[in-house]
Amino acid sequence: MPHVQENSIRILHHKDVHSVITQFAAIHLLTNREAEIIGLIALHGYSNKEIADHCNISEKTVKVHIDKIMDKVGTRSMRKLLATIISNAV
Repeated sequence: MPHVQENSIRILHHKDVHSVITQFAAIHLLTNREAEIIGLIALHGYSNKEIADHCNISEKTVKVHIDKIMDKVGTRSMRKLLATIISNAV
């Protein structure tokens, strides 16, 4: 099993991560802002507060965007959302 994980990580490392996020956003019909937010989470691990500060929006607005992303992707779990992004990349 570690061999499979190692290969997946190597493949993900070599891909352009921004294009992975862009492709994911297109597949799930995310808005530009939703794509930006998922990128900040996936690439930088930003908290809702950090996202709000970065985007000059309220934390409540960040939560609304995240809820919409989750609805579009069909999950209620951030872990599953990030796993979906990674699985689309490899």
